[in-house]
Amino acid sequence: MKFYQLNALVAVADAGSIRGAAKRLDTSPAAVTKAIQKLETETSLQLLVRNTSGIDLTEAGKRLLVQARLLVAQMVSASHVVADCKGELTGSLAVAVTPWLAMTLLPQVTVSFRERFPHVQLELHEGLSSIAYPRLRDASLDLFIGRLDSQCSNVDLNYLPLFTADCAVVARRGHPLADCHSLDELAFADWVLSARHDAEFVAPGHVHFAHSLSIMLSLLRETDMLSVFPWPLVEVCAQREGLVSLPVRESVGSALVGAISRSGQPLRPAAERFLECLIATIQKEMSEANSPYRRMLQTVEWVI
Repeated sequence: MKFYQLNALVAVADAGSIRGAAKRLDTSPAAVTKAIQKLETETSLQLLVRNTSGIDLTEAGKRLLVQARLLVAQMVSASHVVADCKGELTGSLAVAVTPWLAMTLLPQVTVSFRERFPHVQLELHEGLSSIAYPRLRDASLDLFIGRLDSQCSNVDLNYLPLFTADCAVVARRGHPLADCHSLDELAFADWVLSARHDAEFVAPGHVHFAHSLSIMLSLLRETDMLSVFPWPLVEVCAQREGLVSLPVRESVGSALVGAISRSGQPLRPAAERFLECLIATIQKEMSEANSPYRRMLQTVEWVI
């Protein structure tokens, strides 16, 4: 198997057609077709199936695509490393950022990074674990600034803990259970969560999962669902979204936020510089008495 063949497979999968793949690769449809045919011949496998809407991958094609994406991403990363080593931070950097940081300090971090490295194109993603972890593993994400998942294997991921924050149960203002002081009283309510490890004290059948903060906020505002938020997120959006924290006596866990990347390879210099800009911005806001984010940042504890 050759790199150009696997690259063609990835392009076809992303574009959904031979013609679309050719545009992505800046080549001809005939060249893409030839690359796929050679790959199928060398593997003795049918990888693509034509249909009325374009191209579908066979089961074998889908399995090979996973590895092809990793290889293509590694080649792109290698070219970035070469440029980085020359002092030429260029190309793109894909980063996912936990929601409360995205809603507050991310603009300052982005401005700081862009001033220092104007030739790096940022690709920013919502930093929920269910979205970020798969992207880290398929190499479409360079860095995740977000919650460490205790149920997630760390064999293929590097963790750098940054800070931790307690969590709280949240509901809409005026919720019939808003004054409850015990988790036992809440167990059979309906819950909407972003991570499965937050569901330890919820009765099966009463928990639902949302992989978008906007969806979670909409459900909390308009229904009697409950959720679990880290305190910084409570500080950021509770008042403006019409939410309240419940005065439950028991601990509902904590959120450990860190810098997460794929193991087996060093963090790209561009990603290191982005992380430096983030830490410097947080430390600056924590030290300024008049910072609008000082109250929010008082709810977190540095662990580095």
